[in-house]
Amino acid sequence: MDTELGAETLAILRKDPLKQALTRAAIKDFQISKLFADNKAAITSLDHDLSGARCVTTSLDESLRIYDCVRGTREHVSYSKKYGCNLAQFTTHPGYIAYASTKINDTIRYLSYETNQYLRYFVGHKGMVTSLQRSPIPGSGTILSAAMDGTVNLWDLEQINPVSVVKPTCSSGGSIEVGGIAAAYDPSGTAIAVAVGSTEIQLFDVRKLTRGPFMSSPVERQLIAREVVVAGVQFLPTVGDHMLLAMSNGIIAVLDAFTLKIQAVLSSTWPGAASVVDNTDLSALEKMQQAFLGQNVTAAPDGKTVIVGGESGDIAFWHIQEVLNSGSRHGNGNSGLKSLAPVRPDGSWNGSHDGPVSACAFNPHMMECVSGSRSLALWTTAT
Repeated sequence: MDTELGAETLAILRKDPLKQALTRAAIKDFQISKLFADNKAAITSLDHDLSGARCVTTSLDESLRIYDCVRGTREHVSYSKKYGCNLAQFTTHPGYIAYASTKINDTIRYLSYETNQYLRYFVGHKGMVTSLQRSPIPGSGTILSAAMDGTVNLWDLEQINPVSVVKPTCSSGGSIEVGGIAAAYDPSGTAIAVAVGSTEIQLFDVRKLTRGPFMSSPVERQLIAREVVVAGVQFLPTVGDHMLLAMSNGIIAVLDAFTLKIQAVLSSTWPGAASVVDNTDLSALEKMQQAFLGQNVTAAPDGKTVIVGGESGDIAFWHIQEVLNSGSRHGNGNSGLKSLAPVRPDGSWNGSHDGPVSACAFNPHMMECVSGSRSLALWTTAT
């Protein structure tokens, strides 16, 4: 289904996102340029291919859809009715995606969306997959997963069995059953962050995964309610000196990636999330799913702006460097620690979905962001 791209399109794709004018004015100026009403239920994940030319969505209606982000057209649809689908990722092989099953079993499926045939099934997890990410190393052919069986796996796309498996233990006493698990690559692809039991953050060397973490730190529960779980984790792009913890109450904790200490808390765009947190009948996985596994949080490719989809259908943004420079942290380590007041957004985009925004993804190569509710929106600057 690959189509020949014209000179104008290629010129767009070759732009370095770090050289694009992602200024305060440009970020503020985003608006919906195309809206698709294809899904019958909420979109649960979004991902762009390596060129930024395409994005893939998964949905609670058990569909996987491919969109052309340059032309603003829908390109392909597949269904995974028997096993469900979530967390779809383009791989380094053109025309292929990997995604997590959501029912019957916990297999990761490797699909050619051009032929609608499965190349391989990655079997190993015995619990719902909560994180899935391709390696950022060019040509790596490796994907990372974490699941509610408490394991973090590395997979080579050419092999059916994981090449490395680790089951992190939590020295601070947290458990996967109570607090869940989430994992992410750093931008270099050489380190992995794992939120274990929602009480501890651990850093692993990808080459020495089974040797255990080279650094760990408790999540500062002084700043986050005990009933809250970590729904997802990600590093800010480019430098990777900070990471984001998407919490089940809708707030975003910004951590220093070297000290693993919380530097700022972004206010929740989900006022209704408090009732989810207070519901003691919900498991950690259910709380994570209510918060979309953190899929409604993304960052601009220069790492300077954090974007979060809201309960009312809007997209809020923070100029994250200004938030970090606000001087809200005092003292070293835990000494002199004071509560961090949640930082309100710097603004929201001109336009909104007709329902809660469950997924957001900033294009890595174009001045474009994609967001999903039951509809899919392509956002671009007005100028």
